[in-house]
Amino acid sequence: MVFVIAALASSVTTFLTVPWLIRNLKNTSAVGRDLNKKDRPLIPEMGGLAVVIGFYVGVNVLTIVVYVLVNGGNGNFFSSWQRVISSPIFVLSLLAVLGAAVTGIMDDLFNLRQRVKAVLPFLFALPLGSAMVSMGNTTLLGMDLGVLMLIIAPFGITAAANATNMLEGFNGLGTGLGIITTTTMIIISFTVGATEGLFLLFPLLGALIAFLWFNRYPARIFPGDSMTLFVGATIACAAIISNLKTLGAILLIPMIVEFFLKARGHFTGENYGKIQEDGTLSYKGRTESLAHLIMRRMRVNEKKLVYIFWGVEILICVLVILFATLYIPLG
Repeated sequence: MVFVIAALASSVTTFLTVPWLIRNLKNTSAVGRDLNKKDRPLIPEMGGLAVVIGFYVGVNVLTIVVYVLVNGGNGNFFSSWQRVISSPIFVLSLLAVLGAAVTGIMDDLFNLRQRVKAVLPFLFALPLGSAMVSMGNTTLLGMDLGVLMLIIAPFGITAAANATNMLEGFNGLGTGLGIITTTTMIIISFTVGATEGLFLLFPLLGALIAFLWFNRYPARIFPGDSMTLFVGATIACAAIISNLKTLGAILLIPMIVEFFLKARGHFTGENYGKIQEDGTLSYKGRTESLAHLIMRRMRVNEKKLVYIFWGVEILICVLVILFATLYIPLG
């Protein structure tokens, strides 16, 4: 119930913030063409601001509720939760995801180069890597990496943020994938008893569910890099502090594949296709996206293409949940 309260707080905050953003962004430069529509309407971008705001409201509510419970006579039961909230790894995780959000906002405003989007989240995540080394949380794939985790953890967060950012461009796609992945991480965390990451996952889930109402087809607002980078970094941080790094990486397989496909074209390719008279999308150029693969082999419109991606991610998540119930997950 405590986590649900936090998720509701982030959801309500996001739901109330998005309409304000839509109204105030319409007459600014923070708008973009919806290239998968025949009339190519102008849609406000930077909707991720609402998700970030909602997330931090949810985290604050969660922190306050746990504090009240501990000091209201429930100290024995909730003291472990208070230790999580006050731990350096949790606090520095919040710094790392904020860094990813700031990078996304800067990219939405100034169109940063790809290498800048890689470096900035890495720098924000370095303190988290340092804390993990100092606290002995240095296991990955069953191996103790020791001081190397100082670099590997920030690299993983940066990779997850940028990989999530690559697989976007269709109404509701990134938001839906974020909801599916976050929900799966929550289920796995309860299954294996690794609950530390829940303090990030529930606020994120609440914010994403609210945002999907406005971002689903036909989208009234786009998430922008301010959301996609933030979501990937948050999921990665939750996996790190819950010691579910391996399973978290498996959940991001479609995003990782998308990253390597984009790398073929030096990150200049776009996911969009050519709109046909019947509303379907086609693509005949070089394959630089998973969306290109689907459009080349199937007759799909935007909604169907998004559902296919969601379905693939759900299948991966189900397999990961089954794996988690049968095998102790590697850190």
